[in-house]
Amino acid sequence: MPSELADAEAKDRYAEMAKLLAVAYRARALVMIVESWVRLPDATGHIDPNIRPSQAADRKEMVALLLEDGSVSATILIPILRDSTGVFADLGLSAPTNFGNSEGRFSKLMPRHKPSSDECAKAKRTLLVMGMNVVNRGFDPNMN
Repeated sequence: MPSELADAEAKDRYAEMAKLLAVAYRARALVMIVESWVRLPDATGHIDPNIRPSQAADRKEMVALLLEDGSVSATILIPILRDSTGVFADLGLSAPTNFGNSEGRFSKLMPRHKPSSDECAKAKRTLLVMGMNVVNRGFDPNMN
């Protein structure tokens, strides 16, 4: 869990760590949960790609669940609801799951092939150099 994702460099580093974790531990699936600004297409399906969601007047605040298993990806968007003072009130209902190809720095994080033992060891060493020390506190992935 990053302490913050305040700039592009921090976001890129977090995405790289997620990729390394997936290789190091031979993950079968990955779910990333992020708070984000989202722009949805208008009634005609149009969206201006030149306006960043964080800068758009029509942006929506959402929790995004980004799921991957190496061959398929899916996105689930859950609206964040705030009261009149701007304080978090609740989560709204999610739209249907969107299966397909996702784009962006937090997509395609899973390896496209089963990592070799050498690749796993190298990824673990790289994570240690980056200051990441993963400790298994009793979770048995075989029970999943």
